[in-house]
Amino acid sequence: MAARARGEGKTPARPIRIEGDLWEAFGAACEAVGLDRSAAVRAFMAWFARQPGAKMPKRPPAADTSGVDEEATAGSADVVTPDESP
Repeated sequence: MAARARGEGKTPARPIRIEGDLWEAFGAACEAVGLDRSAAVRAFMAWFARQPGAKMPKRPPAADTSGVDEEATAGSADVVTPDESP
């Protein structure tokens, strides 16, 4: 069997900008529920894009997300949470 070229057979990297505090809190939240960041982002994106069979990723209890600076992340995107939906 021939060796694969670097990156062959892998999904392409998609660089995005995320504040450091949010990145760390997200990593801790993912770890608390047994996911890595990539799996959680992919699950959320599939759910958000209404892919068939996709489900919202599991979230840790509120106490496990104490590292999130809500003021720093507020308004960073037009997101409607389930509590705010019409």
